Amino acid sequence: MRRRTKILGGGAVVTGLALGGGATAFGAYYQDRALPGTTVAGLDIAGMTRDQVATQLQRRAQETSVEVTTPQGTKRLTLAQLGMPIDVSATVSRAFAPNEEWSAYAKALVEPRSINAVAATADATLDALSKGLSSAALRPATDATVALAVDKKSFGITPAVAGRSLDTAPLRQAAAEAASSLTSATVTLSLVEQPADVSTSDAQEVADQANAIIAAPVEIKAGSKTFTASPGRKASWVSVPSVDGQLARPAVDEAKVGKWVTQAADSVKVEARNGMRYLNYAGKTLRVITAATDGVEVSNADDVAKDITAALNTGAKSATKFRTKTVNATWTERRIARGAEGLAYPAVEGEKWIDVNLSRHTMTAFVGGRVALGPIQMVNGAPATPTDIGTFHIYWKNPLMTMRGQNADGTDYETPDVPWSSFFNGGEALHGAYWRKTWGYAASHGCINLPIPTAKWVYDWAPMGTPVVTHN
Repeated sequence: MRRRTKILGGGAVVTGLALGGGATAFGAYYQDRALPGTTVAGLDIAGMTRDQVATQLQRRAQETSVEVTTPQGTKRLTLAQLGMPIDVSATVSRAFAPNEEWSAYAKALVEPRSINAVAATADATLDALSKGLSSAALRPATDATVALAVDKKSFGITPAVAGRSLDTAPLRQAAAEAASSLTSATVTLSLVEQPADVSTSDAQEVADQANAIIAAPVEIKAGSKTFTASPGRKASWVSVPSVDGQLARPAVDEAKVGKWVTQAADSVKVEARNGMRYLNYAGKTLRVITAATDGVEVSNADDVAKDITAALNTGAKSATKFRTKTVNATWTERRIARGAEGLAYPAVEGEKWIDVNLSRHTMTAFVGGRVALGPIQMVNGAPATPTDIGTFHIYWKNPLMTMRGQNADGTDYETPDVPWSSFFNGGEALHGAYWRKTWGYAASHGCINLPIPTAKWVYDWAPMGTPVVTHN
């Protein structure tokens, strides 16, 4: 009859064999073998070597699969295909871990030990598999949206549409259990509704907020004027931002509000008109050429835009006023030289200018109000080819040239060797006329014909830009 095992306090094992020799033989035998009572995923491995256990685990792992049924059909998948390959080395190490402690040898005889297989989980493989199974049945959800209506005066919504997806959570659980127990399993995956991230009610709430902004009155007072923003104008200021895939509260664009405010302010603005006046040598006003008129401009346009934006962002009415300020006009003053107050040109002190009196047929050179030369008798334009009347400036000079043009009857003329020409108006010039013997009448083609010495004096004396005033 076989005798029962007895465990002593010191941890020694007593069997029907001799006390010392039996324990030693037991320990030596199981030092490199799985201890009695050890199972891995239900596989009895007691007395097996590490290599034997590894072989059995590999065989069981290859035989283990999960049968997956979806609305599209059924397929059988291995643990490797599921992203749950067995880590044989780690599993063997776990099974043989008690072999390192002598107390475990005695305990193994009375306490069976069961462990699970260790899976080397490959999440990326399982994720790709789940995505592939779902793709045929997947119908993405469509978020509700908020946008301007066709009339551009209000915001409307496009309702959300729920999607559809395959619930792959049971597959993950079944794969984990099959890998742990090395037992094949079956699982059925069903379709589940996939709600939109932005619901219809969410979108409607945001659209209502946007329309509340549009409905809020906006007006700016400016004296007797009132500027009112239309619904379409306010709608153009509103945007509906998205934050992390969700609709946020509508916002009013201050820059767009500012543009409208600036346009309104510009319509109130009056440009200052600067004046022009002549003074005598003592500083007294002789004549106002252009009256000075003060202007007006808005001084708080930026503040008005900020106030409107802040009010609308809360859906409140905005009633503001433009503040204006006066823009003082300035005067351009010309102090007329002493003695030039009643002359044809309002010359300043020291300014050179030439007076051409067409009715008296004279030319006079002035410096300010003082005569520098003249009056000199000259010949001006004939009645059929008159000299233009106005204030001009010498713009080109030529000491000797051939002049060409047309007579009043349309025939051409050509005059060679014309000396000392000072052009002041198109083809009209002050120049010498060697073909004239007498002076003081109208007979030229528009030029001012002068005695040659006088023309030379003018040529040398009058720089470019010198005023030439022709008058009757």
